[in-house]
Amino acid sequence: MARHNNPRYNRKRLVVAGIAAVTTIGVAVGIGIYGSAFADQPDPRAASEQCLPTDSAPPPTSSESSETSPPDETEPTDTSTGTATDQPTEQPTDTGTSIPDSTETKKGWLAGGKLLTFHPPNGSSAPGEDAGDNAGDNGAGDNGAGDNGDNAGDGDNGGQQGGGNGGGNGGDYGGPKPPEQAPEPPDGGMDQFPGGDQCQDVLGPNPGDFVAIDDVPPNNLADSPQARDTGSTGTFESQCGTNENGHSNSANFIVAPGNENGAQHTHDYVGNEDTDGFTDNDSLAAAGTTCTNGDQSTYYWPIVRLRNEGSKAVDPLNAHNVGDPVRPVSAQLQFRGNAVDKVEALPEFIRIITGDAKASTNGGANANAKWTCTGFEDRITTKYPLCPQGSNLVRISDFPGCWDGKNTDSANHRTHVAFADAQGACPAGFEAVPQLRITLTYELPQGVLFALDAFPDEKHNPVTDHADFVNVMSEELMTQAVDCINNGQTCK
Repeated sequence: MARHNNPRYNRKRLVVAGIAAVTTIGVAVGIGIYGSAFADQPDPRAASEQCLPTDSAPPPTSSESSETSPPDETEPTDTSTGTATDQPTEQPTDTGTSIPDSTETKKGWLAGGKLLTFHPPNGSSAPGEDAGDNAGDNGAGDNGAGDNGDNAGDGDNGGQQGGGNGGGNGGDYGGPKPPEQAPEPPDGGMDQFPGGDQCQDVLGPNPGDFVAIDDVPPNNLADSPQARDTGSTGTFESQCGTNENGHSNSANFIVAPGNENGAQHTHDYVGNEDTDGFTDNDSLAAAGTTCTNGDQSTYYWPIVRLRNEGSKAVDPLNAHNVGDPVRPVSAQLQFRGNAVDKVEALPEFIRIITGDAKASTNGGANANAKWTCTGFEDRITTKYPLCPQGSNLVRISDFPGCWDGKNTDSANHRTHVAFADAQGACPAGFEAVPQLRITLTYELPQGVLFALDAFPDEKHNPVTDHADFVNVMSEELMTQAVDCINNGQTCK
């Protein structure tokens, strides 16, 4: 764990390390309970054979199955358009690392295809009902806060007081929306494959979260708008690897600064080598990078896991995230131009996010999930696509490409930037800047169930895909990027 020059951060790290140690013990107990449930009810077939269509896998035997609804987590209402970095929005409501007392139990499928007994967290509150009351109870760090309620309470001593009045209604909480979102695939198809209700995993994902790529209608969401003569058609790439050095954690310093587990799901990082819950501008500027061109920016996204039989891999702080992590085989970090205007330089330390980590409970207004398969790039979907033999899974994260010209962040981490419209024009008062697209490609075993890490309430829904970026390019490198894009060049 890298140390910062600021002693305040180092003291916080020691406090959080102690909390994490206690939490880890609780996790071990929870995992032991899960393991006992697996042992009591063995099933030789893999989870992928239970819940994905294969020629050889018969439907599982009938058994009771239902879903629980943990307390809702929603995004914040924007209260300011000024610079702010101390209002976390990815604060967890329940760590998922222990199994509270409950007389009600639910059954479902977890990795390994074993039936387990599941105790709903906090009595399985309906979405939104107790989100504020439960928010922050298991938080870590000084900045615990009730997630996104109109009167979210400040945290104290690891978030114990967080969110007494939190828990809004979700939905549209402000900020820019993509001009187009991936359409829902047609009904049917994956709803009919073997397994049925037996595959309704209480932790997610569910059969309805998957779609065969052949069933996705062609669309043009991966294409850029037609460029005008005044536009900028070049591209600039930073080549930063695929996280070969294993830089992963469940923090998100943009939305939950000072919290080691602010995301409650694991992110992969490339670029800047000092990115964790205590990262600030000074530590970013002082850190090394995995990028070959010296780009010190940080790029991160939630990991993908295989829900494979026999896996014992569990996120140590978030036991709802299970399965072996899979690194992408390629990660393209491409900055693109604007169809209408030349681009201006991105300011140093600007924070930009895309997608919504809580889209399935927020209503999807800010969702920007784009999934496809190699060879099928004209078919974009919000669901996990099942790719044919020889085709790889692809995730596309398009970031806003318009900036207000003043702020490097905003209270909801969204309103200082905007998406261009369907024709490529920025909103009034915004200027075009290099627009980041992250494209991740995964080579997955054929027919194996997979899922994103996610907040527990989101049940690994693929619509919750998201990514984060902080610009730490030098002035010289940013100038090079802008020149390449405005001159119609392709620079790597």
